[in-house]
Amino acid sequence: MPPKPSVRGEYIETETGNKISRRASVLGPRHIILAGKCVIQQDVVIHGDLVRPPQPKPPPSAAAQKEQSTSTDQKTAAAQDQTSIHLGRYVFISPGCTLHPPSRLTTVPGANASDPPQQIMTYFMLRISDYVYIGPNTHVRAAEIRSNVWIGANCSIGNMVMIKDNVKILDGTVLPANTVWAGGTIIAGRPGRVIGEIGEGWAAGLISGSSVDEGVGVKSRERWAAVGNKK
Repeated sequence: MPPKPSVRGEYIETETGNKISRRASVLGPRHIILAGKCVIQQDVVIHGDLVRPPQPKPPPSAAAQKEQSTSTDQKTAAAQDQTSIHLGRYVFISPGCTLHPPSRLTTVPGANASDPPQQIMTYFMLRISDYVYIGPNTHVRAAEIRSNVWIGANCSIGNMVMIKDNVKILDGTVLPANTVWAGGTIIAGRPGRVIGEIGEGWAAGLISGSSVDEGVGVKSRERWAAVGNKK
């Protein structure tokens, strides 16, 4: 089914075409990147506040050229470390979804030489590529979701999961943590397993019988255009 008509003034529309519901909870927005034409609907929670702490800087190099190169590399690495969630173009986040960056326990040395090592929770970037649909009430903690992926309602995408291009995940599917899913597949079940393959034309949204909520590619543009404030 197409998205329900929006209430007047419900969405904040950015210069790059992103449409963000005023009833969504976007935490830590400075750590979130939206590439454009993304839709974030009501009751969505995006945890941009869970970010990887800055990494210690190595001592400066003696040579001036090396200092300049090191400074540039450090700035690039720092920017990546400070990005919690990255959404590509035409990413559609349905009502009730949660986007949570993946995490891992990391052992670090104590503050002093005599202190025992400590375990801290380190967060990594959740990267979602272009033309991705996430159905209602789905929880995502993946490390990466590539392009042309359709995720149904009430799914659970576990910690550090990687989903390749052109994948369809059916409603209610649970993907266990640290799993990698091949492109061109249909996944279902609790836990998830591959039950079929995607046919040709999936990325273009040309599958026979596909609807606004099924296809990707062209259908992603239609889905984006159907959401917005009433004129």
